[in-house]
Amino acid sequence: MARIRLTVLVRDTWRDRYPLVVEHCRQAGLTVERELVAVGVIAGSIEEELLAALSAVEGVSAVEPERINRALGE
Repeated sequence: MARIRLTVLVRDTWRDRYPLVVEHCRQAGLTVERELVAVGVIAGSIEEELLAALSAVEGVSAVEPERINRALGE
């Protein structure tokens, strides 16, 4: 299956355990590319078939696919 880039949002009530959520996301198959601790976001990529496991990680409030912004005319 395809590898997809995405953003993981950490639940507000888990912000104090952000490093733990990051580690559990890695264990679920996420390759972490960026950690935005101040806003509770983790950016990375994962094999598509592992999405359900990532969404089920305790402390994760949402998993959103990467959005590609392109200028008009491209």
